[in-house]
Amino acid sequence: MQKDLKIGMLAGAAIVLLGWILFALFSDTPQQRRLKQFETEPINPAPQTEQSIPAPLESLEPTSPAMPSTQQNTPPLDDQPQIHTVQTGETLGSIAAKYYGNFSQWQKILDANQDILQKPEQLKPGMRLKIPPK
Repeated sequence: MQKDLKIGMLAGAAIVLLGWILFALFSDTPQQRRLKQFETEPINPAPQTEQSIPAPLESLEPTSPAMPSTQQNTPPLDDQPQIHTVQTGETLGSIAAKYYGNFSQWQKILDANQDILQKPEQLKPGMRLKIPPK
């Protein structure tokens, strides 16, 4: 009887130990799952139907119909923030790839939009995000 008890205890301990090892090897934390999501996104996302527009700049000079603003026809500069309207299926990683050429720059966009977006999971279609300069 003593021998059977020892064998049973050893077998139980081995099963528990094996379970912990398998759990440690194959489980991911929520942060690891989020990073894997961004790693598997395509670097060149599909073109979007809506174009991003540069953020409005406040001008110190008053504008009048006789004197058109010079900012209306100028292309966005690399040092100007832009506004991006989120489309269905987009993630911060895909938006970062579009503007920076690298999906891993998503944190820069998240940091610039802390007033409306605290976590990447909160991203919704129709949100207007500030895209900081490169």
